[in-house]
Amino acid sequence: MGCCCEWRAPKPLRYVLPAIIVGVIAYLYSSFVVFAHSRVLEAGASPWELVLFHIMTFLLCWSLAQTMRSSDSFLRRRTLTREKLNEIKLLAAEPDDALVETKMNGAIRTCRKCRALKPDRTHHCSTCRRCLLKMDHHCVYINKCIGYFNYKYFVLFLGWSASTCLYQSSLVFRYVLAESLDRAATLYFFGKLGLFNSHLQTVSVFFGSACLGLALACFHLMHLYFVANNYSTLEYCEKRDDPDYINYYNVGIVRNFQEVFGTLREFPFWFVPVHSPSFRKRDGKSFPLNPKFTKAD
Repeated sequence: MGCCCEWRAPKPLRYVLPAIIVGVIAYLYSSFVVFAHSRVLEAGASPWELVLFHIMTFLLCWSLAQTMRSSDSFLRRRTLTREKLNEIKLLAAEPDDALVETKMNGAIRTCRKCRALKPDRTHHCSTCRRCLLKMDHHCVYINKCIGYFNYKYFVLFLGWSASTCLYQSSLVFRYVLAESLDRAATLYFFGKLGLFNSHLQTVSVFFGSACLGLALACFHLMHLYFVANNYSTLEYCEKRDDPDYINYYNVGIVRNFQEVFGTLREFPFWFVPVHSPSFRKRDGKSFPLNPKFTKAD
């Protein structure tokens, strides 16, 4: 497949990278609060601008927590009897016209490692060693599989992270960056610039949040493209390598977004890491199909 989502991180990195992510969030937030918050207010910022920043940071952290704690996308592990295994083998040998993704003979796909039937868009994660409903990818940065039930949380985490970082850098830029650059340069010239100097930390927060925000915005836009076309990351990688790939799940941009975020009537749910009532009724094992395509295509 040749896709970045296949890369398997060495075991120690699976815990180091999430710790770094949390550390970066904590540093950018705490440094802004300690070294720049009061100065931004004194420079003329509205208190509501800072209230908005804290709300965005809360939504960022909430989205990350929801992404990392969710495990509903994993197929449930069961202790199977010999009779049940034989039943699965019989089912797997029979063609099933209701499924899009089947074996070459039309039979149901199975996972030999999990000893389970695989619904459409289900894949086995070699890192987690479990099958995942509508697997998107295994995110090495938070050591978590992204699948059907936490994909919305992940997209919101990217969106709120990018928005918060860019908004934070804009506050610093508009109100205190020029002064901090001037003071930091003067102190450096006289050899009196300490690591925890407020002006140095303010400049550091600006460049750190601006660069991180731009990078995260690119990732967020990429996943919004996937949502708009109803691709998972794995499916996009397959499409990239297969010119004849057909996306049976693309049912139009509006319905594609509704599948992830909720109906238009549930629009407030689109921005918070809580599933909409309509989403909670789904099981992640069957999906609406584009009526223009059939499996014969």
